[in-house]
Amino acid sequence: MLAAPLLASLLACPARRDDDGSSQTPAATPADATAPSEDPVAAAREQAERGEAAHHVVFADRTNQAYVLLLESESPPITRESLAELVRTTLPSAEAEPEVELLVDLISTEPRPSQADPSLGPEERESIRHADLLGLHVDVLPLAPAGEEPLLRLEMLRDPIATRELSEAQRASLPQRSHALVLRAHYRNRYGIRGLRLLQTLVRIVANERDALIHDPDTGETMGPEAFTRRRLKSTLGNVADQVVVVPFPDPRHEGTVRLTTRGMRRFGSVDLELDGLPRDPAALEAATSLLLGVAYRMARMGEYDREGYAVEVDETIELTHADIAQAYAGQDAPPPCPDCPGEVTLHLVERPTEPHDPVDHVVARIVAPRSTSDAPGYDHPAWVREALAALLGVR
Repeated sequence: MLAAPLLASLLACPARRDDDGSSQTPAATPADATAPSEDPVAAAREQAERGEAAHHVVFADRTNQAYVLLLESESPPITRESLAELVRTTLPSAEAEPEVELLVDLISTEPRPSQADPSLGPEERESIRHADLLGLHVDVLPLAPAGEEPLLRLEMLRDPIATRELSEAQRASLPQRSHALVLRAHYRNRYGIRGLRLLQTLVRIVANERDALIHDPDTGETMGPEAFTRRRLKSTLGNVADQVVVVPFPDPRHEGTVRLTTRGMRRFGSVDLELDGLPRDPAALEAATSLLLGVAYRMARMGEYDREGYAVEVDETIELTHADIAQAYAGQDAPPPCPDCPGEVTLHLVERPTEPHDPVDHVVARIVAPRSTSDAPGYDHPAWVREALAALLGVR
């Protein structure tokens, strides 16, 4: 297996629509692209349908998260059996805890197919439809295989922002790390995103046992076991800010402004989020980051897989409050409420066309005003953004 293509495949798991009618995230293709058609009326209708579809953002019916553990040696060998034994040995006092047994079961299970797989029988299809834990991919690879591209580009491991959680000793150890353990869990957003939390428990245990560093391909971050443990997702989903990063980009839509985009929302079965039209002002960018993280928290909550076995669609409007932002930060480092502000804002999500820097095979949705405002002629998005930040956090 080629190393570089494998890393790309770790992220290339788009959401899907199964044959039973469950929803999918819209394909990551330009929403304003026009399919070839000789009939201009048909082409215009198709264009309108795609434009309307961009306003209907849905959560994935299943998703996945991968971590790459950077090891100094591939010995002793790592197998599903050794991982299960390590879990039982490390958590002896929790031997009878249901989630420990669930983790052992997850370790032993190859990723299960989509319920739309035609080879499945009715009972197996129904079982998969209602399961939240769908299996684990395990692989050990050399970081720099002979004659092939490295599994991780060196600049990823030297970026001061992406490696800000590494100690100097950990940073110095990077050249000695020759192998990568890839752990990728497949799951659904159920029970406080139990699949992600179980995967993070496994990663924490293995990283401590093998003195590994942990690379997140979706956010680009690399950290040690201590930082990873501190930032692991809580069952209350109250620390979403620890799970995603917010990245700035130039804004081609609005001259003289910037935009902020999340990385890491895939693990929640959610689209990534973007807020553009932002002034080049540190206070406004900090407030916009808080707004994005508040929406990320709401998306993690709203996207829970339906008990009947169907994915759900994002509400047409999202009512975001300061309390959502405080929850996203787990009550720490959250911006204080503004006593003279409403402390809430109503917003809408719309899928935007794919761009080269987007996460692999993953949708990004813009945050805009509700459609009654954003669809109207003369909509001034930068002005609405300034009003939203002022209403929510008192930043003008």
